[in-house]
Amino acid sequence: MKALYLLLPLSMILTACSSTSDKQVSDEMLSIIDLSSPELRSKAGEYWDVVKRVEPRYPIEAAKRSISGCVELATLINSQGEAQGYKVISSYPEGVFDNNAAAAVGLWRWKATTENMSKQSILTYLKIDFMVSPKPTDAEYLAHCSKDKA
Repeated sequence: MKALYLLLPLSMILTACSSTSDKQVSDEMLSIIDLSSPELRSKAGEYWDVVKRVEPRYPIEAAKRSISGCVELATLINSQGEAQGYKVISSYPEGVFDNNAAAAVGLWRWKATTENMSKQSILTYLKIDFMVSPKPTDAEYLAHCSKDKA
């Protein structure tokens, strides 16, 4: 019987705690434009301009060993112009720069373009390069991280 007395107020509290902000998040999630595919990546600039770009920290061990690489991320730019989550699409060398790239992108900020006055959220693709020397000549780096790569 005591359980019933606890259960009833608890269910009332939980019901009262559901708010309209959950609906706003749901509506925002439903209206995301996916620009992460290779043929649409260049369109992200039509919606958002980077106003704060934070360069990633170079991992000490990679710098000591003169390792260059890149990380390709998919990230959501939300209606506040902030990165909201990420997924590593690919990285070279695998796993070496992932955390540093993601941490930096999490600090980036975007401003909606004049064409995006409604501040439409987008799923987009970002590529972060890590280079010790001005232009790596390593064939594997070039195969994985060159601008010509799709």
